[in-house]
Amino acid sequence: MINMTEQEEYDLVNMGNKQGKDDDGLSKKQPFKEKTKGASGESIPGSTKSAVGESTEKSIEGSKGNRSSISEVSKPSVRRDKTIHTLPSTHARASNTKWENESKDNEVEYLNIKHDRLVVAAIDFGTYGSGFALCTRADYKKDRNKVFVHTWNSGTAITNKAPTTVLMKPNGKDYISFGYEAERDFVDMEPADQKKHYLFRQFKMKLFNDPNLSQSTKLKDITDKELPAVDVFAAVIRFFRESLQKRLDTKNVEDFTYDDVYWVITVPAIWDLKAKQFMRRTAEKAGLKDSQLSLALEPEAASMYCRKIPVEINTQKDGAKQIASLPSGSKYLVLDLGGGTIDITAHEVSADGGLKELHQASGGYYGGTCVNDEIMSFFKRLFGGPVLMRVKEDYPGDYLDLMNDIEMKKCTFGPKMNKDKITLRIPVMLLTVYTEDTDCQIEESLKNTTFADDVHIKRDKMTISKKLFQKFFETSVDNVVRIIKEILDTPGLSDINTLLAVGGYAESSLMIETLKTVFSHKKVVIPTDPSLAVLKGAVIYGFEPEIIASRVCRYTYGIAKQGIWNEGDPESKKLPETTRKGLHWCDDVFDKHVEVGQVVTVGKFQEPKEYFAIEGQEMALLDFYASTEKNPRFVDMPGCTCVGSFVLDLSEKSSKGNILVRIAVGGTELEVEAKEEKTGRIFKSYCNFLP
Repeated sequence: MINMTEQEEYDLVNMGNKQGKDDDGLSKKQPFKEKTKGASGESIPGSTKSAVGESTEKSIEGSKGNRSSISEVSKPSVRRDKTIHTLPSTHARASNTKWENESKDNEVEYLNIKHDRLVVAAIDFGTYGSGFALCTRADYKKDRNKVFVHTWNSGTAITNKAPTTVLMKPNGKDYISFGYEAERDFVDMEPADQKKHYLFRQFKMKLFNDPNLSQSTKLKDITDKELPAVDVFAAVIRFFRESLQKRLDTKNVEDFTYDDVYWVITVPAIWDLKAKQFMRRTAEKAGLKDSQLSLALEPEAASMYCRKIPVEINTQKDGAKQIASLPSGSKYLVLDLGGGTIDITAHEVSADGGLKELHQASGGYYGGTCVNDEIMSFFKRLFGGPVLMRVKEDYPGDYLDLMNDIEMKKCTFGPKMNKDKITLRIPVMLLTVYTEDTDCQIEESLKNTTFADDVHIKRDKMTISKKLFQKFFETSVDNVVRIIKEILDTPGLSDINTLLAVGGYAESSLMIETLKTVFSHKKVVIPTDPSLAVLKGAVIYGFEPEIIASRVCRYTYGIAKQGIWNEGDPESKKLPETTRKGLHWCDDVFDKHVEVGQVVTVGKFQEPKEYFAIEGQEMALLDFYASTEKNPRFVDMPGCTCVGSFVLDLSEKSSKGNILVRIAVGGTELEVEAKEEKTGRIFKSYCNFLP
């Protein structure tokens, strides 16, 4: 970048505008993204695409309830081709100008308004099980524990979560049922109908495992039939949305409408930027407005829940109460042991009772379903992959029964159990297909395998030795222990003495006993109901996101702008206009405001940066981007995605002047302020903060 005076920069901007015109007569060099005079909704050649591929030639609606949604309104459409894409200055710089945000002389224009959150509804979208909860703001003020958690009927018990299983119609768009009901409906179908319908289960990990995740990503159902992932995820969220609406209707809650509901969806902390944005887009497809939605990190939500548990009752049986009673300065690890992923992070209790994040989340695919994978690997070695595939395709109901029995035995297994053997029920059709395909009896074949001493099959029963069954947990447990040790070895974290274990996998006695043995010098605490900690914590997050007082920023945030083209930059970024010193303008430059790894205080504004608007420019568009890289050069590099935009109405500007822009990381969004330095007028808006 070349340092220039403010006047030189302004002169160069104007010079660029005089030097060249597009074919349609529009100036090729525009400070800020300027809105054209075309009719709203017209097709603009060369428009850019958003993170999931849809066109973004839209403007920000400044009405109540649209915090950051980009909607089609009766305003001139935004030209977003490469020639008029970015912000004005050749290099944005920090400004020493006093903001004086509270000055009564400043006119403040809210481009969109925060949601009132009269009702918070939370969805814990899990790999194995999912659930939802809700609470009104009035009830929350009286008692934080007064949270309604939807219950499910498994057929033999009432549970707080249902299997993440959805049954889709043959059209591939609409769901029939969810959870236990979906599995029962599928099993009750005739084989011909099963082949027409789609049954998806435990599909959440696709967002973690697929590096090329996009709108076109496909998911395979239980019989390997494919549908777009976005349609399957949206169907599940739509089910929760419609279930909430039914509850509001049946309870005759006349004081609330659907627009009063604010949604929080939990996601693993280790998910990448693409996966989190994908979840937001599927939620929007399911009917959740962007202005009514936040994503909450699962370990953060669980930590918040445990911090807010009342400690008046003098008991230490509930591990959450031990976390709630920790004094200021105390540090602890949060182990979110879920069905799919393991998320581990470190928190410190701040002086005001809030939480400081000390370490970015670490983890991986080492959750409970990792154990299921090991068991299925054993089955493939024993019966053969082709046999299992045939059962899966021709007898999906029997295959589903086997999966559920494996899950139940896994959850109840423990090192201190009295039984020496674990018994699984084997579908008769699995034995039949094996005999048909191999011309052998599995009982005879078993004698010639390495499992002969540990596995026995008699009719439809398989017994597995305790020793062998425990080996299925090794990969998962060993990796959890490894990650914890790595975090505790980080400078500044070796003095952590408390490990908080939450999530469904925290109910595994094998996992907990291992943690207590390996980390015998630490205190391992578990809430009374660890599988609900994330869900209830998500409700708290919806009402009080500021409890997380500071974060280690997971992404670099910045604004699209134009700068000076440098040697080594792509030729495609070089604009034909030049400065009077002969330097070319460069398009799509990422102007950094917050850096990945930076510790940011929630609600505190970063130093403002200074941009220019040319005389006569009436509208300008700010595009905000997030990136996984520390110093991204361009906004369209891999790892970058647009998280929000808003339009500045500059029609009241009487003369040329500067625009100061600053952002603050909020609990659930980025707060953005843009100030006209000459008039003092301030624009306020909010866009997605991806935790």
